[in-house]
Amino acid sequence: MTPQIIERFQSEFKNNIAILHSALSDVERAKEWESIYTGEKKIVLGVRSAIFSAVKNLKYIILDEEHEATYKQDSSPRYNAKYVAIKRCLDEGAKLILGSATPSIESYYYAKSGIYELLNLDKRFANAELPDIEIVDMKQEDDLFFSKTLLEEIKNTLLRDEQVILLLNRKGYSTYIQCKDCGYVEECNNCSIKMSYYKSLNKYKCNYCGRQIHYTGKCSKCGSTNLIHSGKGIERVEEELRKYFDVPMVKVDSDLSKNKDNFSKIYKDFLNKKYSILIGTQIIAKGLHFPDVTLVGVINSDIILNFPDFRSGEKTFQLLTQVSGRAGRAGKKGKVIIQTYEPENNVIKDSKEENYELFYNREINSRKVFSYPPFSKILNIGFSSEDEKRLIEVSREFYEEIKNQDIELYGPMPSMVYKVQKRYRMNIFAKGSRAKIDMFKRYLKKKLDEFNDTKVRIVVDIDPINLM
Repeated sequence: MTPQIIERFQSEFKNNIAILHSALSDVERAKEWESIYTGEKKIVLGVRSAIFSAVKNLKYIILDEEHEATYKQDSSPRYNAKYVAIKRCLDEGAKLILGSATPSIESYYYAKSGIYELLNLDKRFANAELPDIEIVDMKQEDDLFFSKTLLEEIKNTLLRDEQVILLLNRKGYSTYIQCKDCGYVEECNNCSIKMSYYKSLNKYKCNYCGRQIHYTGKCSKCGSTNLIHSGKGIERVEEELRKYFDVPMVKVDSDLSKNKDNFSKIYKDFLNKKYSILIGTQIIAKGLHFPDVTLVGVINSDIILNFPDFRSGEKTFQLLTQVSGRAGRAGKKGKVIIQTYEPENNVIKDSKEENYELFYNREINSRKVFSYPPFSKILNIGFSSEDEKRLIEVSREFYEEIKNQDIELYGPMPSMVYKVQKRYRMNIFAKGSRAKIDMFKRYLKKKLDEFNDTKVRIVVDIDPINLM
């Protein structure tokens, strides 16, 4: 929830609005909840958990950017705020508005099928022109960070005293550091993942469990200082960009945004043109309006695209479209440069055309062929344990017990990140029609009620968003 959205609502509705987000103290949160319960405040503006607020005489629920994966909570209690909103509206006779420039494939399918009502906004606010989008093939470039086209556009934008947003969906300085002499890569002891390097902290950091260790500049195995930084993050992008442009820059990622005061200050400073260039992860792609931003550059559009996830194309298209919308929002013509190593990929080409309908038709046909949502329901059975041997035994035994059910089952297979916070992880993936999944859930509940292994934890995730 951006400072800009909060300011807009407060200016319009004054003291009639309650604001709920994770940065509130316990006292602040209690006061807001009381004002909602008593009816003192009629409007609630909040993050995912605000869907449970005790609004009386509820008439509308509005989910902005309804396609966002953040509406799904992956820790217990697991829920999707979108589905909770649908249930509340059905129970309380309210109306639900799902808003997005890039709706989820499922939601748009339901709208096209008449299950939802479809309302189209065909023009940008104040009839602003759509930005021009250019795709740059990085295979033809010498610089690994910036194409000649992007550098030229940044220069021209700065000469016009306008602002630039650069997107790279990776935190830190480098995704891993490898010793050139012995080949060792620093890994997290708690997780089976390479540790990212954060130059601003001078630390290695695990992006899963948060473990940090001091960076000495030497290989922790052989002591060599001959180290290679691989995989660029936004800190590295800023460092490389300063070699070309001596202008004020600022960077933003999800870690920084957790501090509401820091994020609010950066937002206001950039709005007031204290900085010329904003470099950030996907957090800068939506909900922000900067009148003087006329250039958006995507450093690497392929990061999400190559994930082994049936939604990877959808997520990439949404991110590229959303960040493109930051350019040229206030009467000034915008320009977007998308750097990629896969310019012929249909997702990249559809993003250039800014044609959601074209992308949707291609994607929905693929989903139908492979029977993915909305043509099926999916479910993930996750197993975790500190005892790797016992985990494998239990997950295999469990699969053997359920494999004769009338449903597609895949697994058991290791999670993409096999170990997190010292717990090894396996999955069984289930897919089937709504009716078959509902029957399977009832069967599964009985199996889980009977399960009593103290070394292994089982978690069932219905309609999983994150398959990592």
